[in-house]
Amino acid sequence: MRKDTKCSGMKPHTSRYKADTSNRARSKEGTRIYRRSRNGAWMFKKEVDKRVRYFPLGLNKSDALALADQIRGHLMLYPFNEVWEMYNRKAFAKDKPKPPTLGQCLSTLADNQLALGITDTTLRGYRQGLTGLIKKVIGKDPGDDWDLGQINEEFLRKFKRISLEGLKDEAAIASRKRSINSRLRQAKAVFSRPKLFKDYDMDFAEILKAEEFYKKLKKQYRLPSQSIISKTFDLFHNSEGDIYTMLGLSLHFGLRRNEAFHCRRDWFDLSEDRARITIAADREFRPKGGHEGFTLGSKAIAKSILNKASGDDLLISTRSDYGRVLYDDLIKQLRSIGWTRPNPLHELRKLFGSYVASTEGIYISQKFLRHADASTTNDSYADVMPSDKIKNLWVA
Repeated sequence: MRKDTKCSGMKPHTSRYKADTSNRARSKEGTRIYRRSRNGAWMFKKEVDKRVRYFPLGLNKSDALALADQIRGHLMLYPFNEVWEMYNRKAFAKDKPKPPTLGQCLSTLADNQLALGITDTTLRGYRQGLTGLIKKVIGKDPGDDWDLGQINEEFLRKFKRISLEGLKDEAAIASRKRSINSRLRQAKAVFSRPKLFKDYDMDFAEILKAEEFYKKLKKQYRLPSQSIISKTFDLFHNSEGDIYTMLGLSLHFGLRRNEAFHCRRDWFDLSEDRARITIAADREFRPKGGHEGFTLGSKAIAKSILNKASGDDLLISTRSDYGRVLYDDLIKQLRSIGWTRPNPLHELRKLFGSYVASTEGIYISQKFLRHADASTTNDSYADVMPSDKIKNLWVA
C-alpha cells in the first residue's frame, strides 16, 4: 500500500511561503532588533517592570546590530536607567533624517487630506490633540517649528504628572485620567499612517504609540437633574433662528453637532406618522465613523424646525469658522441655565438617547443614535427616565 508522502511539518519551497524577515534581524550574539517599516529605523526592545522601552539604533542594519549587542551587554552589568541615559541619544545616528516639526507634520496630513478621506473635523482634532498635549508640558502654544523629536517617555510622564497636579478627589482624578486617555488617543491617531512620514525620523512616534492608557475608568452615564432638563426645553422653545435649529436637532432627534451643522432640508421626510431625518454623506460632510443612518422624532417639532430655520438648503445659516460663533453662543446659554458638564450640547443627544431607550428600548436608541454597538449606547448615552413628566417634554 502506497503511503502518503505529504507531511504537515514540511515547509513549502515556493517564495510566497517564505517568512518576511526584512524588518527584523539577529546578531551573532543572539540580539534581536526590528523595525516597523522597510525604510524605518532599527529598534532594540527591552521590557522593564512590565513596560516596553525602545532604544533607537539608526537606519544602517550592521551598525544597528553592533549597537544592540553593546546595549544588551551593558544591561547585564548596569542598572537599566544608567544604560538608558547612556544609549537613548541620537548623536550616534548621523545617517538618520530629522524628526518633523509640528508644522511639517500637520502640513503633511493637510496635503494628503483628500487622498486619505480625512474630514476637516478630523484634521482639526489631530491638531488640537497633538498641540494640546505639547502645550500642557511646555506651558505655552508650540509654534509650527516645534521639534516633535522632543517627545519621549519622560515628556509623556511629565504630561500625565502636570495634568493630575493638585487633584485629591477620587472622582476628579478619574475624570482627569479619562481626559488624559482621550488626549493620548488623539495624539496617537495623528501617526496612524506611518507611510506619510517615511522621510522623517519617527522614533518619537513609536514611543508615543507604546504609551499606556489609564485603565478601569469606565463611567456609566447618568441623567442630570429634572430641573436642568426642564430648563433646557424652556431654552429651546424660547429660542429663534440657528440656536432654535441646533437645539431642536440635538434634543428631539439626537443629531451630533457636526450633523446638525450640515443638516439639509432634503434630509427630512414628513410623509409618515413621525418625522424621519436621514443622515447622509455628501462632498462636504461625512458622518462620524462613516455611519450613515436615520432617526425619528416628532413631526410637529420637525415642521417647526423647518419653518424657523434661518438657512435655505442648509438649515444653519451661520457658516463662518464652521459655526464656531454660533456654537460658543449656544454653550454660553446652556451654561447660564445650569449645565456644568464638559460638553453640554452633546448632553442633549444623550437626553434624546435616554428618552428613546426608556420608551422604545435600547436597541431602537442605538439605531437612532447610529452607534455600532449597543453597549456604547447603554454605557454612555442612556439612563432610565422614570418620570412621565420628563418623558412628556418630547411629546409635541
